[in-house]
Amino acid sequence: MKSLKPVFLALTAGGFGGLTSGILVWVLGKLGVTPTLGFNMVPEFAAAWIAGRVFASCLWGLIFLFPIHQTAPVTKGALLGILPWLSSILVVFPYKMQVGFFGLEMGYGTPVWTLFFGAFWGVSGMLFLVRMTPPSKS
Repeated sequence: MKSLKPVFLALTAGGFGGLTSGILVWVLGKLGVTPTLGFNMVPEFAAAWIAGRVFASCLWGLIFLFPIHQTAPVTKGALLGILPWLSSILVVFPYKMQVGFFGLEMGYGTPVWTLFFGAFWGVSGMLFLVRMTPPSKS
């Protein structure tokens, strides 16, 4: 059971990243920041919307187990955030949401904003993971 702890923590960190980035998407949309700067997504802060983000983010959290930049969690999180971003702009936006590749039908700033939110997801998830993982005994 001890070997499952890193997996559980990575899934939880991914979910935490999804929650925090989802709140950020909502706040910046509600304040009018993202629409003004070319990303016309202002989601309703509803349980179903946030739950969907958290669930998908939990699964993406497994990439936190990749052994890169072990001593630089902010760098690791920002870099790993590129993977879910690529999934969004190349699969989710064009095929699930029907807003074209890169989500350009939601505004020309969409690729940049979603990259920012992906990096925020990765950094917040990695910082959570670092905080929740006890230091290893050498």
